[in-house]
Amino acid sequence: MRASLSYYLREPQKKGKTAIFASLCYRNKRVIVFPGESIDTDKWDVKKKLPKSTEDTGIKRRLQDKEEIYLNVFKSLQETTSGIIQPNALKQAIYAITKPHEPVVEEVVEVKPILITEFFQTLMDDSKSGVRRSNDDLDLNPNSIKPYKSAMNHFIEFQKTHKKRYILPDINLKLIKSFTDYLNSKMALNTSAKYLTVFKLLISYAAEKNLIEYKHASDIKVTVRREKSDNIYLNEQEIKEMMAITEFSTPLYEIVRDFFVICCCTGLRFQDVSILRLAQINDGFMEIDPGKNKRIIRSVTKVIVPVLPMFKEILAKYPDGFPECPPNQVFNRYIKDIAEKVPSLKKEFLKKITRAHKVEIEAYQKFQKVSAHTARRSFCTNMYLKGVPIITIMAMSGHKTQENFMKYIKADNRKHAEILDNLIKEEARQKAEMEKKEGK
Repeated sequence: MRASLSYYLREPQKKGKTAIFASLCYRNKRVIVFPGESIDTDKWDVKKKLPKSTEDTGIKRRLQDKEEIYLNVFKSLQETTSGIIQPNALKQAIYAITKPHEPVVEEVVEVKPILITEFFQTLMDDSKSGVRRSNDDLDLNPNSIKPYKSAMNHFIEFQKTHKKRYILPDINLKLIKSFTDYLNSKMALNTSAKYLTVFKLLISYAAEKNLIEYKHASDIKVTVRREKSDNIYLNEQEIKEMMAITEFSTPLYEIVRDFFVICCCTGLRFQDVSILRLAQINDGFMEIDPGKNKRIIRSVTKVIVPVLPMFKEILAKYPDGFPECPPNQVFNRYIKDIAEKVPSLKKEFLKKITRAHKVEIEAYQKFQKVSAHTARRSFCTNMYLKGVPIITIMAMSGHKTQENFMKYIKADNRKHAEILDNLIKEEARQKAEMEKKEGK
């Protein structure tokens, strides 16, 4: 059992000075103690729950010293009470050390249970500010945080249907199942899975901050079900047809087309290609160092990709540097318009999707499903169909696991059969050549 400690202001809305209090949380219990410090409310960092770095460092240092004392008292009591610590006993033991000559006065602070929606906001704020980081102790990618807001909004709507506001201790298997059923009834299975994954993160983070018990959190199994996505990719011929387009209604359309083709040739994510610089291309190779841009950092490994012919053709158009790339939403709108001009993309595409507990088959024109991410999927699939070793493609695409990489491969069973057929024919051809040489 562990305890976590955070500092708060007694009257955060007050103008001027107010008392600081410490909140120790463990096993769904909370103990409030006062370190005897006050501070002006405008000098308090609400996110870090400490005085602002520009203010008096003396208060901050004293608070950190008190925190060490409080947690040491908690550990000592844990050793002498077989882990069963009563809140009042913990408070008495803390004040016996920090205020030995003062009678313990019960100072009342209204401590409200933490709402799940409030903790969603904490999860978002801590993830954005760097308080919460990745397992590699790196700042989280802003794009990975975006679903948190949507997940919270869906939970708010879920609460409305139940006419109840849930608090962290309410999290149990029954609530998880109810929320899962709600999501699955409203949206596609894979979309639901995205928000359930966020909810799973929320539970883990609450356990990490000792707002719910670790044992309790580990007993809650959040089952995240997904289905294989029927997403499209563009084969090499379709990419060539798109590259052959020469008439554009505005210059921005051509810029979007060029960036899309670059992604098809390199496997870059949209976030990476949107900040691509000529300095990253030398001697026929493009090099991306994720460590040089913390906003898009995903790995400490450099990604190096050869400059393919179509990429070279685009490079020649921009000798002074790449133009500014539009934001993702605009990019996706424009690339669909461009894809509509490609004759081979004007064909029916069937997409199977599970929505509201039912499997549906939806028909689209292929160009309607083209997006920025289609380009990266196209690169991986086309390289795979060429017979490039998976480990080599992963080195260029930046995928860390083969499992995640294979999700990008959109070759159908016929394509796999063609690959095998070509391998057999090539083997037969080589064997025939060897027999012919030996016959001579």
